[in-house]
Amino acid sequence: MNTDSKDPGNKAEAPEEKSREQKLNSMRREFRKTETLWLVCCCVSLIATFVYLFFIYKKQLFADSPLKYIFIVVLLVIVFFCIYLLPVLLKKNKKYKAYSQEYKKMYIKPLLEKAFGEGTYKGTEKISLEGITEFSLLRKAKSALANDCVNGVYDQVPFLRYDLTLRYDKKSSTSDCVLIATEIKTHLKDELQIVHEKFKIGGTDYDHPEGYGKVSSGKESFDKKFSVYAKDIKEGERFAKRLEHAKLEKLARKDPIAVFFDKKKVYLVIKRDKDVMEAPVYRPVKEERCIKEAGEEVDIIKSWIDFLKDCV
Repeated sequence: MNTDSKDPGNKAEAPEEKSREQKLNSMRREFRKTETLWLVCCCVSLIATFVYLFFIYKKQLFADSPLKYIFIVVLLVIVFFCIYLLPVLLKKNKKYKAYSQEYKKMYIKPLLEKAFGEGTYKGTEKISLEGITEFSLLRKAKSALANDCVNGVYDQVPFLRYDLTLRYDKKSSTSDCVLIATEIKTHLKDELQIVHEKFKIGGTDYDHPEGYGKVSSGKESFDKKFSVYAKDIKEGERFAKRLEHAKLEKLARKDPIAVFFDKKKVYLVIKRDKDVMEAPVYRPVKEERCIKEAGEEVDIIKSWIDFLKDCV
């Protein structure tokens, strides 16, 4: 008798649990299908509307009939439905949100919390508009959204790190930046700022607050790229001259920055056009690449905190 034969009455073994990559790519594909369907419907409705209006203009359809107005209204209603209501019915935003949250839960959260010891990571967090403008680098926005929030400690320096989306006007696009607030004691008598020449938030050039004077670092190439503003001019000149100019230029070579030094805190704002910790939509999720990109952000945080500590 063959003892190795399987009992047909036994339940089949459960398939192996999907890998993290497979699970996320499955969610990503589901979102992409929904997005593609939405885009196709929008394009078809818009094209149909323009073609119809073209023939009406050429008087080749319903030249003397009131039906042409009825069809125009119907087509406009269809366009409105496709653009604004269809995403809700297809649960487009919900699918992306679920995919994004799962991605960050699997890759971003554990890596960042591990990198900074007792650190904590939150996908989104309420933030005070007054709180982010008190250090005078950012104009007060109409609204602010903070995500990828890290509260941690690196090299005995407590810090907060946010991705910020600031909106200044309903008609203008949003401004994205990274804010790193550190509890570094500077022993400065008064406030001081370092601002990159291309640093813009809200679509306008940076304008230093009243009471600050511009000081020179003594290095012409540095002064062309950065401006140093201080309330105490003599203290500002000493500070600007002892800066590690080459290191700052290297750190800020990709993204414009601004730094605010207080007696007990240092704030860094990095202007960015891309949120580097968002889940990929138009390319497959690759675990190795995801871990590498999150690790690069960890290295950026550490490099900036090291530099800010050296400044004081």
